[in-house]
Formats: sequence, structure tokens, C-alpha cells
Amino acid sequence: MRWWSSLIRIGRDGLRIQRAFAAPSAIARAVLGVLLATVLGLLLDDPVAGSMASVGAFICGVGTLVSPLRHPVVNAFGMAVAFSTTAVLGALVHSTTWAFLLLLGIAAFATGLWRTLGVASGIRGCLTVIGLMITADLAPGVHGGLVMAGWIAVGTGIVVVVQLLPPYGPRFAAQRRALAALYRSLAEASVAADLAALGGTAPFTTARQTLDLLPQFSRPTAAALFGLLGEAERIRRALHTVRLTEPAAGTREALAAAAQVLGTVSRTVASGRGHRPADSAGTLLESWAAASPVRGPRDLAARLRQAEQLARSSTDDRLGDVLEPHAEVPGLYAGTPSVARTARRIRAQLRPQSPIFRHAVRLAVAVVVAEVIGRSIGGWGGLGISAHGFWVALTTMLVLFPEYGHTVARAWGRAAGAVLGGVLAWALSLPHWSPVGLAALSVVLAAASFVTLRTGQLMLNLWLTTWIVFLIHHVGGLPGPTAWARAADTVVGAALAVLVFLVWPTWSARRVPGLLAEWLRVQDRLLPELLTGYADVGAADRAAVDALRTRSRQLRGHLTAAVEQSHAEPAERRCPWSGEQLEQIRTQVSAVAGCAGLLGENLPRTPQDTVPELTELVDPMHEHLAALARAAAGAETVAPGALRRVFDSFTARSGLPAETTDGSGSVTAGRAVALSTATVDAVEALTATIAARHRPRRHAAA
Repeated sequence: MRWWSSLIRIGRDGLRIQRAFAAPSAIARAVLGVLLATVLGLLLDDPVAGSMASVGAFICGVGTLVSPLRHPVVNAFGMAVAFSTTAVLGALVHSTTWAFLLLLGIAAFATGLWRTLGVASGIRGCLTVIGLMITADLAPGVHGGLVMAGWIAVGTGIVVVVQLLPPYGPRFAAQRRALAALYRSLAEASVAADLAALGGTAPFTTARQTLDLLPQFSRPTAAALFGLLGEAERIRRALHTVRLTEPAAGTREALAAAAQVLGTVSRTVASGRGHRPADSAGTLLESWAAASPVRGPRDLAARLRQAEQLARSSTDDRLGDVLEPHAEVPGLYAGTPSVARTARRIRAQLRPQSPIFRHAVRLAVAVVVAEVIGRSIGGWGGLGISAHGFWVALTTMLVLFPEYGHTVARAWGRAAGAVLGGVLAWALSLPHWSPVGLAALSVVLAAASFVTLRTGQLMLNLWLTTWIVFLIHHVGGLPGPTAWARAADTVVGAALAVLVFLVWPTWSARRVPGLLAEWLRVQDRLLPELLTGYADVGAADRAAVDALRTRSRQLRGHLTAAVEQSHAEPAERRCPWSGEQLEQIRTQVSAVAGCAGLLGENLPRTPQDTVPELTELVDPMHEHLAALARAAAGAETVAPGALRRVFDSFTARSGLPAETTDGSGSVTAGRAVALSTATVDAVEALTATIAARHRPRRHAAA
């Protein structure tokens, strides 16, 4: 894709309006916080108190709406403390420009590193830095800045109090939403025509992240929710087994019934109230499982029954206390202290090759440069506020993302929204507003910003620009044309963010070879361990397998994200594979991961289930995957077909039977051979795609 066509295509995406909204109760709380702050300003007849309290309530309210994985009270309290603290720091360095710029660079760098905890955490970090810029850049002096910071703290405190009001909803609401979404995705994947639908990692990753955020003392009560995540893993593997091994006759109807049960589990978990599927769905599943001579349908039916029981248990907090930790997620349930976990994740990014580290450096430099440019611009011929760079720096910080596509899309959307918001703000500034009318309109505009928060940068920034101009500029006695200066600053800040990214870019396509090689190195340890596990009952190290599967899942999520982001980038030559080949790699990686999951699911449970012959494949599998990892990184080439030839020779020599569907022969050995065959097929397909790279030289991860 050429540069110009890439900019146009991403620009269209950035201007697209999405139909995505926060929970109505969460929006209502955020609006109520701004309303109470505005009323406080009216009662005190103090424009500074009203405007700064409203700003504090607004920013803190946004923090509660952005992907709330924690309890809203926790989110609000964290945002209140962080935002108020940075506002005080900004006031203290107001009169010392060099100290402010240094502190701004440090805060922006920390915010960039905080992005390693997720997009929502990164956005909250940016919102926190806004407090520093407000008082350091817009205050009339140190004393005035401290007064502004005090009223900002009052506004954030109002939002914290508002979160304590009813309705409360079920306990562990964030975890329930994530698990409900996970079971909905399983319901959709069970009836999807493409088997690859079962390979998605995003719902599982989100559910794990939300459960991992629970403090240790809450986990016994949430044992049913942890169990639901474990059963979801098993259900996905059971669905994969059925889709691979079962004949089409009768299976489609059974999978539709399974989708009904999964949908019911999702509704029960989300609402905290019991729901039951249609009796016909359960009857159909039981009869289908009873009629099958192989274990797959029986396993699926058993997993679905267990998920229903856990979903019902999750509606009773007291019952959760007596549940044992689910065997599928022992490491997640045990957990690690939150502070130690966060420090470990951030410390892992402190290396120049890390995309997050590069983003943090870019953000620190870009925000400081934007502040200097904003101050140098002046007041746009009297239309803006002179000697400050707030809007330019703010826009640069909120637009600049670690990925090219997101950065350019946000730049287009935010700039266009600011221009349209400037037009609307200018039009609204023409009439004369009474204090009550002005306050009422500012609350309405803030509410519009909350409602459109997730609809895209265009709509959000339209209402946000209008509200900010009205609240700060109009209340401060500045003329209506100030709206145009706000829009101009936004355009400058958005353009600067894109320019800084292009000066020192992080191309996702360049990261694919390194991520793929790292994932293959994990498979080089996981698949031989699983094959060794068929030698005897308990031969596989379950703890090691669980740790390797967790690492594999994380890397696969990073790899999938890098492939998706690479499609928006302007030069396919930056990657050794074409866009079509990258999609093939993503699908084939999911297939290999699915086969590994099935091998682990069917490890022998009794001496009769052992298939010691499979240990002959351990060394060939290890050698092939090690060579494939080096080939993915560009260190050498690998020829497809080598593993297939070894496997064909093994099956001919071992005399192991194929899996039977009539109950004759060794069903266990046949299933093991079928799963091994599927694994070899998946690895060979991935090998063929990796071998098709069009540039043989090494590509290091950037």
C-alpha cells in the first residue's frame, strides 16, 4: 500500500462513527458528577470554582467509563488521587518553565510505559497528565494554580462519592461482563462455518486480565468465576475436537443446542440471576453424546453441564466460598501481588527494542516539543490564549499511540472533530447566556461527550471541543472566536503526533518475524512435553504445561495484534511476507495452538490410555520447531515436508490404528494418532508459509 493511499484509508477509518456506548448507569453517574460540580459553582457564584470542579468531575468521570476492568469506585478513586496530585504539582512549577517542561517529559514517559498494562491504562495515564498541564499552563500564578487544583480535587471527590450511589448491580461486575462476553464468543464460534473462529484469543485474554485484578481476599468468593474461565478453555477444546472428528450428520444440530446453552450461561453470569436453556437443547445434547462411541461429544456435554452449574453458583456469593480452585487455572487463581506484577511487566519493557519503550520515549519528546511549539505560536492573532501550549500538547499526547494505524486514525478524527466543534462552539457563543443557562448548557455538552466517548474521535472531539470552549473560555470572559484557536491548536498537535511517529516509527510488520520466532520457541518446549505425557499417566509436568500455554497465549495475542496492525501500514516490503501470507500465518498459528490444547486435553488418565509410541516423535518435533523458529527470524531456511516424512514413517512402523467411530479397536490410541496427525498437518502448513518469505535476509524485531 502506498503512503498516500494508506493515509486516506486510515483517515476514513478515523472519521467513522461507531455504535459503541458505555453502560447507561455509568454514563448517568458521570453526568451527575459534572452536574453537582456545576451546581456548586452556581451556589458559590464563583466561575473558577464551578469550571475547575467541573473539569475535575469530567476527567474523573471519563476515567470511570474507559474500559472499566476494575470496580468503578476503585477507578474513580485512583483517577481522583492521580489527577489531583498532578494538578498540585503543575501549580508548584507554574512559574518555572524549565521545571515544568522537565516534569512534563517525565510524566509523559511514565504514561507511555503505563501503556504496557493496556490501552485503557494508557488513556487514564494521559488523562492524569492533563492535570499537570492545566495548572502549570493555564493558571494565573502559583497561588491561583493551587486554588484551581483544590477545586479540581473537589470535582474528582464528587465523582468518587457518586459511584457509591445505587444501583449497584451484581458483585464482580467487571469480571462478569468479561466472562459473559467470552461465553457469547464461544456460542458464536460453535456454530460458525469456519473452524478458525475457535482460535480467537481476545475474549480469553480480557477475562484473564479482569480476574487477575481481583485482590487475593476476594478470590475464594469468586471461585465460580475462575471456574467458568477454566471451563471455557475446556469447552473450546471440546468444540475443536468435535469439529475435527465428528461426522456432519447430527453434529450441526447438536452444536446449535450447545450455542443455546452457552448463551444461557452468558446471560446468567452477566445478570447475576439464574437463566435456563430450553429443555430441548439439553435433551438433544444428551442423546447426541450417548449415541457417540467416541469421547468428544460426551466431553462437550459434560463441560456444558459443569459451566451451567458454575454459572448458577456464581449467583450465590456464599456458595462460592466452598468451591475449590479450578484445575484449569491454578496459576491465575493463586495470583501474584498486584504491585509486584505491575512492576515486573513494566520492567520487562525497559529495553530499546520494546515497542512500549519506544512509545514512551516518543511520547515524552513529542509532548515537550508540542508544548514549546504551542507557546511559540502565541494567540493566533488575538483569537487564543497567548504564551501557553496546552491544546497542542494535549492533542499530541492523546493522538500519539504505539501503532501507526491508531495514531493516524486518531489524528484525522480528532482534527476533524475539533474543527466541527469549533464551528458549533462559535455558534453557541453568539447569544447572551445567563449564568444558569450557561451552566445548564455546559452540563448538556458534557453529557454528549460522555455518550459519544466510544463512538470515535470525530464525535467525541466535536462535543468535547464545544464543551471545553464554553466552560473555560466563555466563562473566563474570552471572545467566541477563541473556538477557532482551539481547533487550530488541535490540528497542529495532531499533525505533530503523526510526524513524530514517522521520524522514529515502530512498524508492526517488522515485529512479526520476531514474535513468530518467539512463539515457535515456546511450542518447541510445549509440544514435546505434551507428546512425552502420553508415555505414562502423569508423565507430563502439568505446572510446566500450564505455564507454557499461558506464555503461548500471550505471544499469540501479541502476534495477532501485530498482524492486524500491519495491514494499515504503508509498505508491505517491511515484512518478509505479504498481507495474505500474514493472515495465513495467523490462522495457522491458531491451528497449531488448538492442536496443542487438544493434545493436553486428552493426556492419559489411566494406564490403558497411554500411547508410549508417541515419544518417538519428541525429538523430530523438537528439531523441526527449533529450525522453524530460526527460519521465522530469518536466520536460515526450512524445507516443508521433513516432519511429514518422519511422521509417515512412524505411523507405518508403529502400526497404531486410526481413530474409530464404531467402537472397535483402540479408541484411545486412535484418538492420539488423529491428534498427532492434525498437529503435524498444522505445523507443516505453517512451515510452508514461513518458507515462502520473499526476502531471505534476517529481519530483527523493531
